[in-house]
Amino acid sequence: MKTKNGKYNILIIDDNKELAELIQLLLNQNGFNAKYITDSMEAFEKIKKDKPSIVILDIVMPVMDGLRLCGKIKSTPGTAKTKVIIYSGKKYESDRRRAFNLGADAFILKPTRAHILLNKVKELLPPVHEEIYQNYENAILFQDT
Repeated sequence: MKTKNGKYNILIIDDNKELAELIQLLLNQNGFNAKYITDSMEAFEKIKKDKPSIVILDIVMPVMDGLRLCGKIKSTPGTAKTKVIIYSGKKYESDRRRAFNLGADAFILKPTRAHILLNKVKELLPPVHEEIYQNYENAILFQDT
């Protein structure tokens, strides 16, 4: 979902506050409206309320891990279309497979270069022409006679 100023909302969920702030800064400097939260239990309520276009999610977090949260996001009707990027240091193929089986749209290993994360975010957003179509699909066009 976009903000009133036309920027896509992105929510970063990571218990590492410094990393979350760094990702937020990167995204905000590149034209997005990014916010972060460090509490995975509060994150789901924030997602339901704010309806971000993309959630960037760590796996290893206290209380509710990122894979469980991903599954909850993707299995709930009001949030199921939210794009989820798993951003984690877990390198096991089984974690990657589980993330995709739970509905993750992308999996990026930490650490990574900024442009890789930015490109993945842009790739998951709708193309401009698709968004324009969605905004005007119910519009009626008139011809002067």
